[in-house]
Amino acid sequence: MQFFITCTPGVESVLKKEIERIGGTDLVVSDRGILCSGPESLMAELNVWIRTGNRVYLVLVEKKTRTFDELFDTISAVDWRKYIPKDAPIIVDAVSVKSELESIPAIQKTIKKAIVTKITGDRESILREDDKVSGIHIFALIRENILLLLLDTSGEPLHKRGYRTEALEAPIKETLAAALVMLSGWRYKEPFLDPFCGSGTIAIEAAMIARNIAPGIDRHFAGEYFPWYNVDYFTQAKTQAKAKIITDRKYTITASDTDAEAVKIAENNAKRARVSDTIQFSRKDFKEYTSEYISGALVSNPPYGIRLKDYDLDLLYKDISVVFTKNTSLFGGIITSYDFGKHTRPDLWKNRKLYNGNELCYFYSKKFEKKV
Repeated sequence: MQFFITCTPGVESVLKKEIERIGGTDLVVSDRGILCSGPESLMAELNVWIRTGNRVYLVLVEKKTRTFDELFDTISAVDWRKYIPKDAPIIVDAVSVKSELESIPAIQKTIKKAIVTKITGDRESILREDDKVSGIHIFALIRENILLLLLDTSGEPLHKRGYRTEALEAPIKETLAAALVMLSGWRYKEPFLDPFCGSGTIAIEAAMIARNIAPGIDRHFAGEYFPWYNVDYFTQAKTQAKAKIITDRKYTITASDTDAEAVKIAENNAKRARVSDTIQFSRKDFKEYTSEYISGALVSNPPYGIRLKDYDLDLLYKDISVVFTKNTSLFGGIITSYDFGKHTRPDLWKNRKLYNGNELCYFYSKKFEKKV
């Protein structure tokens, strides 16, 4: 089978390593997504284990498609009776990039009509769709006239782990938080700090990574309800994931925020993620860290843009720079849309373009040579 895993722009390299570790082969990396191959069981394993991807799709078709007639014929060649259960709503989304087929509504309409025609044998027929039946999500990605016809196997996007039922304004997605932890170079024996923890997402993802807790271990996926797919693969993937959780090691993961309500929400989220015993939360102003010695990794999502509220951003980011400069053994970084570069030395920092939601940001990370 061939799969396509989507992701936030800028984290493709991290996602690639994840897919290879899980067992995907023949990887092809593109903007915002990665193709890979593997056995049927890989569908379940990717959904259960991927931390930085958005969705796992099954590739149904990969073919050059320039006209709507070609699109209709290509879609019609698929055995839709296999993939579409009786009365299941059919949801079609599409993206077209640098291709002759440009109209998204026309692409969606053509695909839906081809599917219905294939199932009923009649171009004029209409399928009955029952809202009580789980919908089947089809995604058509057309890049430079190459059609990738994809079947969503995840259902809810993968950032919805299930633990964050409480959140503050503009929270960072779990998938991006996990990517920041991985990009920081943190090794789990070292201390880890998030001094602007908000609802606790970064610290919780760090704890889950350190303890090898699969992000999809407590949730369900669309693929579990496909009648043609062996649901035992999902059962096995989750059972094996539970057996791999690390329970006998200690970690120094701390997180703080100036907002007492944020700390309370973070603690509750950590309990639901089953890592409350791994993270020490506290209410603390970042200014206090400027007079303390800190080592290990600092990874955080400090206030910026719509999150700035009452902060003096120039003063805040000067303090962040002071903390990193003063503590020579401190590494990691921050994600922000603020121009943190004006407070840093280019030879000591690097930045990576990322998107927090729809907001363009940069992950500023301190260069640090850790001892082997």
